[in-house]
Amino acid sequence: MARTKNDVTVKHRVKRVLSSLRLLRGFDRAAHFAAGGTPVDWRGKSDIRPDKRKECNKRACRTSPQEE
Repeated sequence: MARTKNDVTVKHRVKRVLSSLRLLRGFDRAAHFAAGGTPVDWRGKSDIRPDKRKECNKRACRTSPQEE
């Protein structure tokens, strides 16, 4: 990649790299669907993990204490 006048700042360089990656991702997406892929396969699984402490507190709050 040759430097151009717009590559003076880091912001411009990052913007150019991201735009080229976005273009390549579009080509990958088109190839995926041309090969018979589904949107579910393209999206993949979520990487979001629950907060264990929050889930534990929520569970403890919603369960009723057992009366003896």
